[in-house]
Amino acid sequence: MRILWITSFPPRRCGIGDYSADLTTHLARDARVAVRVLTYADGLAPGVTRWDGIEVSRNLDARASPHRIAREIEAFGPDLVHLQSSSFLHRPSVNRALRRACDVPLVTTVHDTPRSWRVFYTIPSLRGIYRKSHRLIVHSSAVTRVLQDFHGVDGQKIARMPHGVDTSVYRPDADTNEARREYGLGEARVVLFFGFLRPGKGLETLLRAWAHVAPTASDAVLVVAGGSPTQARRYGLIGQEAEYPETLRKMAADLDVLDRVCFTDYVPDSLVPGLLASAEVAVLPYGGSPSQSGPLHKLLSAGRPIIATAFPGFQEVLTQGSEALLVPAGDAGLLAEAIQRLLRDPATAREMGKRARQTAEQSLDWSIVARQTLDLYEGVHK
Repeated sequence: MRILWITSFPPRRCGIGDYSADLTTHLARDARVAVRVLTYADGLAPGVTRWDGIEVSRNLDARASPHRIAREIEAFGPDLVHLQSSSFLHRPSVNRALRRACDVPLVTTVHDTPRSWRVFYTIPSLRGIYRKSHRLIVHSSAVTRVLQDFHGVDGQKIARMPHGVDTSVYRPDADTNEARREYGLGEARVVLFFGFLRPGKGLETLLRAWAHVAPTASDAVLVVAGGSPTQARRYGLIGQEAEYPETLRKMAADLDVLDRVCFTDYVPDSLVPGLLASAEVAVLPYGGSPSQSGPLHKLLSAGRPIIATAFPGFQEVLTQGSEALLVPAGDAGLLAEAIQRLLRDPATAREMGKRARQTAEQSLDWSIVARQTLDLYEGVHK
């Protein structure tokens, strides 16, 4: 079976690009499948190259015409096209061109979707894609509800699959020495946030909580690990994502905890497993409801006890008191109490970490997700 993915892709720093690289790599390991990725040049030369066993065509243009998309589809001759979609991943022109040009079955993974008409300019082209698609893959029931209730999608077209993780890479026993040296962590106990720094992830709440925790845990440091996405967006009065990390540093200084916070900026892939394994507690204090989260699954695979916001996208993966403590969004006091609880009770934290690892191994490994994806492809291709 020949599958053409249309998506963002490395070297762009983008969660969907990372997801695409991981899942296509695992799909291509099946001898029955040939995968090509159609993506943006992102500063590289246009053309078709190889990337970890996958053909990558960097000929996707943000202002693509139906003719150019059709030419790319015809050049590979796929049995099926798999589009990665979110509210802002592709310009409306790309969505419209694909809808007109695609003459083979279309599968679309909806990572997120508009929930209101505030982003009205993206909605018609996205709804065109939803109508065109034979199946829509989602990572959470929250996205399913928006697709059905706001966009009028038939629930029979929707298939829910987890965001995957490579459990052989992100492990509790990963070597932590290089990451600790790189970020000057020494023997400190690490409370970790990991992910792109962007508004809506509750980092202001985390810093306010840390201002309560830091005086009670002199041997601990808060590590805010991550940088801005390659293509930063503007968030109204908040400004550009590219400026957001500096805003957080200023807030930490105003709270008088800057000397107890390590901002790493973008973490190279080679350091991520060790950095995650070094964390005594991991915190994902999102202020907006995620569908699912690549950082969450990496932290589970690394066997870290997690404190996260009590949103449906997290609650479908995490169980209160098992591998995680779930707290209300925006409540710095309760978040601080949860962090202090796990720092003061390392035995409980270790047990939660063990259950986190079990969750990753049993239901989130990429091999499981790749098999489910292939089964869906075969059902569509019949």
